[in-house]
Amino acid sequence: MGSFVSIIIPAYNAGRFIAETMDSVINQTYKDWELIIINDGSTDNTLNIIEAYSKKEARISFVTKNNSGVSDTRNKGIDKAKGEFIAFLDADDVWLPENLQKKIEYLKKHPDVDFVFSNMLQADKNLQNQIPAPLGKDKTIFEDLLLWNGEVIPGPCSNLVVRKKCLDSGIRFDPALTTIADQNFTVQLAAKHKGKLIKEFLWVYRVLPGSMSKSLAVMEKDSLTTYNIYKQKNYFASGSFRRKCFANMYLIVGASWWKDGNEKMKGLSFLIRAFFTSPIHTSGKLLKKIFN
Repeated sequence: MGSFVSIIIPAYNAGRFIAETMDSVINQTYKDWELIIINDGSTDNTLNIIEAYSKKEARISFVTKNNSGVSDTRNKGIDKAKGEFIAFLDADDVWLPENLQKKIEYLKKHPDVDFVFSNMLQADKNLQNQIPAPLGKDKTIFEDLLLWNGEVIPGPCSNLVVRKKCLDSGIRFDPALTTIADQNFTVQLAAKHKGKLIKEFLWVYRVLPGSMSKSLAVMEKDSLTTYNIYKQKNYFASGSFRRKCFANMYLIVGASWWKDGNEKMKGLSFLIRAFFTSPIHTSGKLLKKIFN
């Protein structure tokens, strides 16, 4: 008997893909798990599919509730989890068969490590054309997350396996956030706990048309709100580091408005804000972008 793992899947109108996702859990080489699916008020056939699977597989349970968003839904799953470890999986992604085995084995061999993650593959809606996504990194997870320094934990909500004791302190997904709720969760986790990257491709992220097209106004609001919370929590080791982090955040928000939103003046306003927040750092980033 291994260490018991609780797997949490939030599901909202996931009928197209939820069966493949559940199959990828059932096909894990590691068998000591429970799968908790929280049906977030789906109006399609999601509930029917989950019910059918739960009748065939005793390790699958589900709760259905009124729609309240993915963060609140994941939190409901955390509260129901009985495992020593908690694993997250989105309803349209799939794990490769050895995903849990390799992550749990690493945590058991390294008691000083509290959470693990791996690299991921990207695929189309049919799980075809799989290619490596940008690689994760674990040298300075907390600092890199605050700096928004590229990919750190790829797709955390289908990737992370966490010791449940880490979440007993109250770390949860913030229901007030939309676009960067995942990032905020990982920042909270990395602020207090040690994580490691397993340098293998252990799961597949399904890229869906429109799945990345979030409201830029919401992204802007979430980003500003979250970084001010980080400031209040004294997450930044120094004033200069805080200014770099804020400048990077302004640059990312500005670039999103400029490129994706085609709002040049709004994008420029954030670029100017970044420059006045950390002039040397921002100048260096812009020069590197121009000459690369």
